[in-house]
Formats: sequence, C-alpha cells, structure tokens
Amino acid sequence: MILHSTLSAFTDVHLSYEELYRTKSSDIRLFFWMAGVDSAAFETAVEDDPTVTGLRRLTASDSMSLYRVDFTPYGRDRSTFSRWSEDDVVLLEADGTHDGWQLRMRFPDRATLIEYREAYTAMDCPFFLLSLYRETDPERTGETALTSRQRDALLTAYESGYFEIPRRLSQKKLGAQLDVSSQSISERLRRAISALIESTIRRN
Repeated sequence: MILHSTLSAFTDVHLSYEELYRTKSSDIRLFFWMAGVDSAAFETAVEDDPTVTGLRRLTASDSMSLYRVDFTPYGRDRSTFSRWSEDDVVLLEADGTHDGWQLRMRFPDRATLIEYREAYTAMDCPFFLLSLYRETDPERTGETALTSRQRDALLTAYESGYFEIPRRLSQKKLGAQLDVSSQSISERLRRAISALIESTIRRN
C-alpha cells in the first residue's frame, strides 16, 4: 500500500488525493494534500517510506500542504495503477488516514472488481468493500455515489444551516464540528456535490 509506513506513523494525518498519472519518463506521479500533522515530521516520515521518492512540497496554507511524490519500484509493485487504463478502471476519490486508504473507484463490471480485490489481497493489503452500486440504477446511484465522509459532511452542513441564506454556520465552524480543517471541509463538500451531480443529473 502506497505511503503505508507514513500513514501508520501518525494518528491524525489526513491525505486527500489530487492527481495520479504516468510521466513521460514512465514514473508514476502522485499529487496529494496533507493535513493534520506537522509538515516537518510528515516529510521526515515520507523520506523513509519505501513506496515513494522525490518528495516535493508545491504549496501550503495554514492547515494543508500540497505534495508530489513518485512511486519507487517497490511502490509500483504495491499498486495496481499500471492496469487501470487497460481494465477501464477509474479512481474517483482517495483519502488516506492512520487506518489506511479509502478509495472510490469505477469498475466496468463485477468481475474486474473481484480481480482487483484478489490482487490487493495477494499483496497483503487489507481490502474492505464499503458499498457497491450500478450507475444505471437511478433509485440508488445518488446516495451510494458518496463516501461515508462525504455523506456525513453534506448532512451535517444541511442540518446545521450551512446552505441557508444567510448561513447559520460558517465553514470554519462546520469543519470544527467534523474535526477537520476549513479547507478540508470545503474540498469534501465540493467533491460530494460533484459526485451527486455526476451520478444523478449530469447531461447525457
């Protein structure tokens, strides 16, 4: 699992996937946001992580930092990324915490999902399926398109008056309720709303 030793080192760390692609030199490059722990301590842990190399901090705010890393040969062996384009697999969202990675992915069929589950199991990576839905099912697609964190954020925001005009709760206070930074809650809400639009009302 990518960045496993780094995630295991911090109980409060939170990584949010930004982008993942293969470079012209065939390196697998990952961009992610980090929040929850001291940047210096985090960077030291990443430097010792066997799955990535070339750590670079690209930008930072008061509560979050954007990083770039490349997979090491060991990291590539611990990832299924090289198969995604061939298998029509798409990564929609990824969040890393002390407990590991929680991913939301699109698979072309159940058989491919089973193949990936077996691949992760073969690498001794824990694999737990939290939800499964078909995009052609209009009765269930909207809600099941959300991760549990996104659903919780949307419901808390709605119930607390965050979407009312004028707002009854600020973004900072909403983040405090969910024990995340203001920036994190903003990104979580945007991704949740995007997921709902994509799965329910986007144009054909």
